[in-house]
Amino acid sequence: MSGTRMGDRLSSLPDDLIHKILSFVCIKHAVQTSVLSPRWRFIWTSMPYLNFLSEDFPSLPHFAKAVTNVLSRRNDRIEVASLTLSLHGRVSLAFVKRILNYAFSHNVQHMTVTCLIEKKIELPLSLFRSRSLKHLTLVGSVDRSVASTWELPALTTLHLGYVTLYKDEDDEDDDEDEYEGEDDEDNNIFSKCPNMKSLTLDGCKIMGSNGLSICHPQLSNLTIENGYWGLNFFYVVVPQLKNLTIENCDWVHLSAPDLTSFIYRSGYSLKFYTDSLPSLEEVDLCIRKPCKTEISAIVGLLQQFHRVKYLTVNLETIEVLCSSVELISNQPSPFANLRSLKIHPVDIQLAEQAQKKVIVSNEVKSYLLGGSPSASLTLVTREEIKARDTSLAQHLMTELWVMLEQDKANINLDHMERGKAPIENDWEDLTMRSQLEKTKICGIISKLQHIEGVLTKLPTSDRAKMQSSFSSLCAEANLVMKKIDHKDVQCGPLGRRLSVYSDEVAKALQRPSKQI
Repeated sequence: MSGTRMGDRLSSLPDDLIHKILSFVCIKHAVQTSVLSPRWRFIWTSMPYLNFLSEDFPSLPHFAKAVTNVLSRRNDRIEVASLTLSLHGRVSLAFVKRILNYAFSHNVQHMTVTCLIEKKIELPLSLFRSRSLKHLTLVGSVDRSVASTWELPALTTLHLGYVTLYKDEDDEDDDEDEYEGEDDEDNNIFSKCPNMKSLTLDGCKIMGSNGLSICHPQLSNLTIENGYWGLNFFYVVVPQLKNLTIENCDWVHLSAPDLTSFIYRSGYSLKFYTDSLPSLEEVDLCIRKPCKTEISAIVGLLQQFHRVKYLTVNLETIEVLCSSVELISNQPSPFANLRSLKIHPVDIQLAEQAQKKVIVSNEVKSYLLGGSPSASLTLVTREEIKARDTSLAQHLMTELWVMLEQDKANINLDHMERGKAPIENDWEDLTMRSQLEKTKICGIISKLQHIEGVLTKLPTSDRAKMQSSFSSLCAEANLVMKKIDHKDVQCGPLGRRLSVYSDEVAKALQRPSKQI
């Protein structure tokens, strides 16, 4: 089927479906579709999805001008379903406020604001005031005062990534009272989000405070990750919390009587204080680098999980327990309700770890399973993990080789067919063809990165054995992508865009080879 006929089929789709397709590209490319045909001329003006990405423009002034034009020419009667705003470099606060206010005035429900982390932009939380917003992701911004908080009564999901907040000096004297359990709305940045159900804090910091208090009556899912916080501890008072995930954070004081699932992953033992966890059923405990000095803390942590039914523990933690069984040999098993115990390794990359045999002492088995003799035990060895990852890497590489051979055959066939037919210099034909080519290239890169991710999990010696095959695969992929890219569209704006895209592909290919 020719590109023109394919373009005609796209043009016959209803507006809402075309809007959904265009939602996967930035507004710059969405507006460019207006030149395709009269049918496409004004479709972008009624799009409910706004994707403003500054990195798609040569400079911030060009970006600002384009955004201003879009907002002024857009159909003002159409609501905004989602806004994605990506800011690389410093922009004026007034400019950002204008975009946010436009979205809020058009009842936006989903919003993602990303700032380049190396050049954080000061965005007061008070900018975010909306009665319609339900999902907010804010990455890399800075607010100088927690006191000027947002008002988001409809918000249900909040994700803060590498956000720096500065607590007012006047509030420092109130910290101690706050961590005693008082829910002071003036100090609680989540108090104006009464319907929030899910909260993720990733790599955030509160400056000028000894800790962060999370007090919320409706919150049911909480994730705290990458604790570059500058804090002494988290004080969490969430009566309806069901699921808690903590990664790379060390100090938590928890009051969550309804908690049913707890995941903890970090390099070291958790300083964990809790009143009671009567509803806890499932725990996944992973301490990647436990040491003997932490054994007492680990035992104390396990005792707080005595009600669990499903327990997963990493093998490295079990091995440390086995090295000092005297601490548990005379203690009864705390797990009376256990139905399943899973033990799995985390680190198999070091040669000494990969070759290490798994031996779980009888004392540790008795401590973990003695109170629930009918519980099942699943023990995954390092050899099993290594064999699984090796097999997966080989399968993925074979799969990609087959796909590349098919792509080469299709390229040759397409070239022969177009050599016989007259050249169609139709914008719609060229655009559809270029989008298919980009999709193919992105698919190849995605598969290479997937293979790379699997290989990096293998021990160095096993990874080295597969290096030659992976390097050959990267070289072949690069040749195929160049053939996909270098066709009959090397002139004009479309050709220039594809040329830039090829340069990005070449850079992406260099990275996996170096890492592996």
